[in-house]
Amino acid sequence: MSEKMYGTVLIKASKILDSLSDGKPKSVQILSKDTAINPPTVSKILTTLEYLSYVSRTNGTKQYYLGPALVKYGSVRTNTTNLVDMTRPNLEKLQSIIDETIHLAIPQKNRVVYVNKLEPKHQGIYMTSKIGMARELYSSGIGKAVLGTYTPDELNAYLKDRNLKPFTPYTITDKDELVSEVAKVKQLGYAIDDEEQEVGGYCIAMPIVNHGRAIAAISISLPKFRLTPSYKTKIIKELTITKGEIENELDK
Repeated sequence: MSEKMYGTVLIKASKILDSLSDGKPKSVQILSKDTAINPPTVSKILTTLEYLSYVSRTNGTKQYYLGPALVKYGSVRTNTTNLVDMTRPNLEKLQSIIDETIHLAIPQKNRVVYVNKLEPKHQGIYMTSKIGMARELYSSGIGKAVLGTYTPDELNAYLKDRNLKPFTPYTITDKDELVSEVAKVKQLGYAIDDEEQEVGGYCIAMPIVNHGRAIAAISISLPKFRLTPSYKTKIIKELTITKGEIENELDK
Protein backbone atom coordinates (compact mmCIF):
# COMPACT_ATOMS: atom_id res chain seq x y z
CA MET A 1 0.00 0.00 0.00
CA SER A 2 1.68 3.21 -1.21
CA GLU A 3 -0.42 5.73 0.71
CA LYS A 4 -0.15 6.06 4.46
CA MET A 5 -3.32 4.83 6.13
CA TYR A 6 -4.80 6.48 9.22
CA GLY A 7 -7.14 4.90 11.70
CA THR A 8 -5.40 1.54 11.99
CA VAL A 9 -8.00 0.41 14.55
CA LEU A 10 -10.68 0.92 11.92
CA ILE A 11 -8.71 -1.23 9.50
CA LYS A 12 -8.44 -3.96 12.13
CA ALA A 13 -12.15 -3.69 12.91
CA SER A 14 -12.91 -4.03 9.20
CA LYS A 15 -10.84 -7.24 9.06
CA ILE A 16 -12.83 -8.64 11.98
CA LEU A 17 -16.16 -7.77 10.33
CA ASP A 18 -14.93 -9.31 7.06
CA SER A 19 -14.09 -12.52 8.90
CA LEU A 20 -17.59 -12.62 10.41
CA SER A 21 -19.26 -11.98 7.04
CA ASP A 22 -19.40 -15.71 6.32
CA GLY A 23 -22.24 -15.93 8.84
CA LYS A 24 -20.47 -18.27 11.27
CA PRO A 25 -20.13 -17.32 14.97
CA LYS A 26 -16.45 -17.16 15.91
CA SER A 27 -14.37 -16.96 19.06
CA VAL A 28 -11.66 -14.40 19.75
CA GLN A 29 -9.05 -17.05 19.01
CA ILE A 30 -10.53 -17.91 15.60
CA LEU A 31 -10.89 -14.24 14.70
CA SER A 32 -7.30 -13.65 15.74
CA LYS A 33 -6.17 -16.46 13.45
CA ASP A 34 -8.32 -15.22 10.55
CA THR A 35 -7.15 -11.62 10.79
CA ALA A 36 -3.57 -12.02 12.09
CA ILE A 37 -4.43 -9.61 14.93
CA ASN A 38 -3.37 -10.61 18.43
CA PRO A 39 -6.19 -11.88 20.70
CA PRO A 40 -6.09 -9.01 23.27
CA THR A 41 -6.53 -6.45 20.48
CA VAL A 42 -9.32 -8.49 18.88
CA SER A 43 -11.08 -8.68 22.25
CA LYS A 44 -10.85 -4.92 22.82
CA ILE A 45 -12.17 -4.13 19.33
CA LEU A 46 -15.03 -6.61 19.75
CA THR A 47 -16.05 -4.90 23.00
CA THR A 48 -16.47 -1.63 21.11
CA LEU A 49 -18.19 -3.27 18.14
CA GLU A 50 -20.59 -5.03 20.49
CA TYR A 51 -21.39 -1.74 22.24
CA LEU A 52 -22.22 -0.25 18.82
CA SER A 53 -24.27 -3.38 17.92
CA TYR A 54 -22.03 -4.07 14.93
CA VAL A 55 -21.43 -7.51 16.44
CA SER A 56 -23.43 -9.63 18.86
CA ARG A 57 -22.42 -12.47 21.14
CA THR A 58 -24.10 -15.86 21.36
CA ASN A 59 -25.80 -16.52 24.70
CA GLY A 60 -23.63 -18.40 27.15
CA THR A 61 -20.61 -18.51 24.85
CA LYS A 62 -17.78 -16.25 23.79
CA GLN A 63 -18.52 -16.43 20.08
CA TYR A 64 -19.38 -13.39 18.00
CA TYR A 65 -21.44 -12.76 14.86
CA LEU A 66 -22.53 -9.73 12.84
CA GLY A 67 -24.97 -7.53 14.75
CA PRO A 68 -28.21 -5.72 13.94
CA ALA A 69 -26.68 -2.26 13.51
CA LEU A 70 -25.39 -3.31 10.09
CA VAL A 71 -28.94 -3.82 8.82
CA LYS A 72 -29.60 -0.08 8.63
CA TYR A 73 -26.72 0.29 6.19
CA GLY A 74 -28.14 -2.51 4.08
CA SER A 75 -31.27 -0.43 3.50
CA VAL A 76 -29.37 2.51 2.00
CA ARG A 77 -29.75 2.66 -1.77
CA THR A 78 -26.46 2.05 -3.55
CA ASN A 79 -25.29 0.77 -6.89
CA THR A 80 -25.56 -2.70 -5.37
CA THR A 81 -29.21 -2.34 -4.36
CA ASN A 82 -29.98 -0.84 -7.76
CA LEU A 83 -28.37 -3.90 -9.36
CA VAL A 84 -30.38 -6.23 -7.13
CA ASP A 85 -33.62 -4.48 -8.08
CA MET A 86 -32.75 -4.36 -11.78
CA THR A 87 -31.85 -8.05 -12.01
CA ARG A 88 -34.67 -9.41 -9.84
CA PRO A 89 -37.15 -9.93 -12.73
CA ASN A 90 -34.45 -11.70 -14.75
CA LEU A 91 -33.54 -14.00 -11.87
CA GLU A 92 -37.18 -14.73 -11.06
CA LYS A 93 -37.76 -15.62 -14.71
CA LEU A 94 -34.70 -17.88 -14.59
CA GLN A 95 -36.00 -19.60 -11.50
CA SER A 96 -39.38 -20.24 -13.13
CA ILE A 97 -37.44 -22.38 -15.61
CA ILE A 98 -34.71 -23.80 -13.33
CA ASP A 99 -36.09 -24.42 -9.84
CA GLU A 100 -32.80 -24.33 -7.97
CA THR A 101 -30.92 -21.87 -5.75
CA ILE A 102 -30.00 -18.76 -7.73
CA HIS A 103 -27.38 -16.27 -6.55
CA LEU A 104 -26.31 -12.79 -7.49
CA ALA A 105 -22.93 -11.75 -6.12
CA ILE A 106 -20.56 -8.81 -6.49
CA PRO A 107 -16.74 -8.79 -6.33
CA GLN A 108 -15.36 -7.22 -3.17
CA LYS A 109 -11.81 -7.26 -1.80
CA ASN A 110 -10.67 -10.37 -3.68
CA ARG A 111 -13.85 -12.21 -2.70
CA VAL A 112 -17.45 -12.28 -3.84
CA VAL A 113 -20.38 -11.30 -1.63
CA TYR A 114 -23.89 -12.63 -2.14
CA VAL A 115 -26.32 -9.72 -2.57
CA ASN A 116 -29.38 -11.72 -3.62
CA LYS A 117 -30.50 -15.31 -3.26
CA LEU A 118 -33.61 -17.01 -4.62
CA GLU A 119 -34.51 -20.26 -2.89
CA PRO A 120 -36.01 -23.12 -4.91
CA LYS A 121 -39.78 -23.34 -4.59
CA HIS A 122 -40.33 -27.07 -4.98
CA GLN A 123 -37.15 -28.65 -3.62
CA GLY A 124 -36.49 -30.05 -0.17
CA ILE A 125 -32.74 -29.40 0.01
CA TYR A 126 -31.38 -25.87 0.34
CA MET A 127 -27.92 -24.31 0.04
CA THR A 128 -26.25 -22.92 3.18
CA SER A 129 -25.40 -19.60 1.54
CA LYS A 130 -26.85 -16.34 2.88
CA ILE A 131 -27.17 -12.80 1.55
CA GLY A 132 -24.16 -10.88 2.83
CA MET A 133 -21.97 -13.98 3.03
CA ALA A 134 -18.56 -13.77 1.37
CA ARG A 135 -16.89 -16.52 -0.65
CA GLU A 136 -13.33 -16.85 -1.88
CA LEU A 137 -12.82 -16.38 -5.60
CA TYR A 138 -10.79 -19.57 -6.05
CA SER A 139 -13.13 -22.00 -4.28
CA SER A 140 -16.57 -20.92 -5.53
CA GLY A 141 -18.12 -21.16 -8.95
CA ILE A 142 -19.38 -17.60 -8.77
CA GLY A 143 -15.89 -16.46 -7.72
CA LYS A 144 -14.15 -18.34 -10.52
CA ALA A 145 -16.59 -16.77 -12.96
CA VAL A 146 -15.14 -13.41 -11.89
CA LEU A 147 -11.56 -14.72 -12.10
CA GLY A 148 -12.33 -15.76 -15.67
CA THR A 149 -12.59 -12.07 -16.62
CA TYR A 150 -9.15 -11.20 -15.20
CA THR A 151 -6.19 -10.36 -17.40
CA PRO A 152 -3.03 -12.46 -16.88
CA ASP A 153 -1.50 -9.61 -14.85
CA GLU A 154 -4.61 -9.30 -12.68
CA LEU A 155 -4.68 -13.04 -12.07
CA ASN A 156 -0.99 -13.08 -11.15
CA ALA A 157 -1.53 -10.18 -8.74
CA TYR A 158 -4.45 -12.05 -7.15
CA LEU A 159 -2.42 -15.22 -6.72
CA LYS A 160 0.71 -13.53 -5.38
CA ASP A 161 1.30 -14.57 -1.76
CA ARG A 162 -2.22 -16.04 -1.60
CA ASN A 163 -2.80 -19.16 0.47
CA LEU A 164 -5.34 -21.38 -1.29
CA LYS A 165 -6.66 -23.16 1.76
CA PRO A 166 -9.03 -26.10 1.20
CA PHE A 167 -12.68 -25.98 2.20
CA THR A 168 -13.34 -29.55 1.07
CA PRO A 169 -11.12 -32.36 -0.24
CA TYR A 170 -11.98 -31.11 -3.75
CA THR A 171 -10.93 -27.45 -3.39
CA ILE A 172 -8.24 -26.39 -5.87
CA THR A 173 -5.20 -25.51 -3.76
CA ASP A 174 -2.48 -25.62 -6.44
CA LYS A 175 -1.92 -22.28 -8.16
CA ASP A 176 -0.96 -23.79 -11.52
CA GLU A 177 -4.10 -25.90 -11.46
CA LEU A 178 -6.17 -22.81 -10.68
CA VAL A 179 -4.59 -20.93 -13.60
CA SER A 180 -5.58 -23.82 -15.88
CA GLU A 181 -9.09 -23.80 -14.42
CA VAL A 182 -9.44 -20.06 -15.05
CA ALA A 183 -8.27 -20.55 -18.65
CA LYS A 184 -11.04 -23.13 -19.04
CA VAL A 185 -13.57 -20.63 -17.63
CA LYS A 186 -12.45 -18.07 -20.23
CA GLN A 187 -12.87 -20.63 -23.00
CA LEU A 188 -16.26 -21.99 -21.91
CA GLY A 189 -17.80 -18.75 -20.66
CA TYR A 190 -18.90 -20.30 -17.38
CA ALA A 191 -17.35 -21.61 -14.16
CA ILE A 192 -18.00 -24.76 -12.18
CA ASP A 193 -17.83 -25.45 -8.45
CA ASP A 194 -17.78 -29.23 -8.19
CA GLU A 195 -17.94 -29.80 -4.40
CA GLU A 196 -15.07 -27.34 -3.94
CA GLN A 197 -16.90 -25.07 -1.51
CA GLU A 198 -19.28 -27.61 0.05
CA VAL A 199 -19.25 -31.39 -0.18
CA GLY A 200 -22.28 -32.53 -2.16
CA GLY A 201 -22.82 -29.13 -3.77
CA TYR A 202 -22.55 -28.19 -7.44
CA CYS A 203 -22.65 -24.73 -8.98
CA ILE A 204 -22.55 -23.26 -12.48
CA ALA A 205 -21.83 -19.53 -12.70
CA MET A 206 -21.32 -16.74 -15.23
CA PRO A 207 -19.98 -13.19 -14.90
CA ILE A 208 -22.03 -10.08 -15.56
CA VAL A 209 -19.74 -7.83 -17.58
CA ASN A 210 -20.21 -4.10 -18.10
CA HIS A 211 -17.70 -1.80 -19.78
CA GLY A 212 -15.17 -4.60 -19.90
CA ARG A 213 -15.19 -5.65 -16.25
CA ALA A 214 -17.16 -8.08 -14.12
CA ILE A 215 -19.46 -6.02 -11.91
CA ALA A 216 -21.29 -9.10 -10.68
CA ALA A 217 -21.88 -12.79 -11.31
CA ILE A 218 -24.90 -15.08 -11.30
CA SER A 219 -25.05 -18.76 -10.46
CA ILE A 220 -27.30 -21.76 -10.10
CA SER A 221 -26.48 -24.08 -7.21
CA LEU A 222 -27.92 -27.51 -6.51
CA PRO A 223 -27.14 -30.81 -4.81
CA LYS A 224 -24.80 -32.73 -7.09
CA PHE A 225 -26.97 -35.84 -7.09
CA ARG A 226 -29.67 -33.94 -9.03
CA LEU A 227 -27.29 -33.07 -11.88
CA THR A 228 -27.51 -34.96 -15.16
CA PRO A 229 -25.74 -34.14 -18.45
CA SER A 230 -28.99 -32.91 -20.02
CA TYR A 231 -29.89 -30.85 -16.95
CA LYS A 232 -26.43 -29.26 -16.95
CA THR A 233 -26.86 -28.32 -20.61
CA LYS A 234 -30.23 -26.74 -19.84
CA ILE A 235 -28.80 -24.77 -16.89
CA ILE A 236 -25.95 -23.41 -19.02
CA LYS A 237 -28.39 -22.42 -21.77
CA GLU A 238 -30.74 -20.57 -19.41
CA LEU A 239 -27.88 -18.89 -17.53
CA THR A 240 -26.47 -17.66 -20.84
CA ILE A 241 -29.84 -16.16 -21.80
CA THR A 242 -30.21 -14.46 -18.40
CA LYS A 243 -26.65 -13.13 -18.50
CA GLY A 244 -27.30 -11.62 -21.95
CA GLU A 245 -30.56 -10.00 -20.85
CA ILE A 246 -28.93 -8.41 -17.79
CA GLU A 247 -25.91 -7.15 -19.73
CA ASN A 248 -28.17 -5.69 -22.42
CA GLU A 249 -30.16 -3.87 -19.74
CA LEU A 250 -26.95 -2.48 -18.23
CA ASP A 251 -25.88 -1.14 -21.64
CA LYS A 252 -29.05 0.95 -22.06
